[in-house]
Amino acid sequence: MKSLARPFVMAGEIAWWAPQVIARRTVRVVRGGWPPTPRTRRELGRMVGEKVVAAAQTTAALPFAAAGAATSILTPVHRRVRANHRRLG
Repeated sequence: MKSLARPFVMAGEIAWWAPQVIARRTVRVVRGGWPPTPRTRRELGRMVGEKVVAAAQTTAALPFAAAGAATSILTPVHRRVRANHRRLG
């Protein structure tokens, strides 16, 4: 039963944390001013890189997905969003 709830919990956490991460990153970028500081450039680079990696991991998981598809697809995204939420918090 626990495994059936896992994808829903993961999706809920992603839905809760992702907007917070976006808001925190936006504040950092705006506060950084122009030209962007090295810290701001690193954060922007990290954002773009993470999107590419998450998309690749999700795409790679799709052909192997079966009944547990949601968990295998959400796991890399969930891991990254959780790590960003902790790091930026």
